[in-house]
Amino acid sequence: MSQLLLDVIALAGAAVAVLVDRRWAVPVAAIAVALGLTPAAATYGGGWAAVAILVAAAAAAATGWLGWWLAARLGRQSGSDPRQPVAETREALFGPRSARVAAAAISLPAISWISFNIPIGAVTAVEGRLFPVAAVFTVGAIRLLLGRSLTDLSVGVAVVGLGVSVGWLLRGGLDPLPVAIGVAALAPAVSGLEAWLRGHRRAPIAGAPS
Repeated sequence: MSQLLLDVIALAGAAVAVLVDRRWAVPVAAIAVALGLTPAAATYGGGWAAVAILVAAAAAAATGWLGWWLAARLGRQSGSDPRQPVAETREALFGPRSARVAAAAISLPAISWISFNIPIGAVTAVEGRLFPVAAVFTVGAIRLLLGRSLTDLSVGVAVVGLGVSVGWLLRGGLDPLPVAIGVAALAPAVSGLEAWLRGHRRAPIAGAPS
C-alpha cells in the first residue's frame, strides 16, 4: 500500500476523533483511529500488529458498554458526570468542537514537517512514514489540551495510546509487539473507566450532552 493511501486513511480516522462527542465518544474515537491506523500497523509490524490494534478497539467498545451496564445495574449514585465541562462559559465565539477542528487544521503543516524530518529508529526521516502516527498523536494531544471534561480527556488518552502503539511498531527494535499491545491497552482501560463513571450518574446534569 502506498504511503499516500496510508496517510489518507489515518487522517480520516483522526478526523473522526477530533469531531466525536457525547456518551460513546471514547469507543467511537478508538474504533475510528484503530481502523485508520490498521493499514499502517500491518505495514510496520505485520498482520499480528494489525490484529492487535483492531482487538484493542473492539475491547474499548466492549469495556465501554460493560462499564456502563455494570455501573447502572449496581445502582446509580450522585457524583460528577464525566461529560460535564469542568469550566463552562456562558457565551463563546467558538464551541469546543470548533476549537479542536481549528487546532487540528493549524497543526497539519507541523505534522507534515515532523513526518519528513524526525527519524524514528531505523526509519529514515525523508520517507514521511511517520505521518499516520503523527496525525493521530497530534489529535489525541489536542483532545487532552483542549479537553473540558473527563470524557474529553479519556478520548485523548485512548487516541494517544493507539498512536504511540503504532509508532512503537514503526520504531522497530527487538520484538516491539508486546510493548505496542500494552500501550494500546490504554484505550479499553479508559473507555471502561469513563463508562463506569457515566453509568453511576443518578440523573443527567442540565445542559450536559447525552
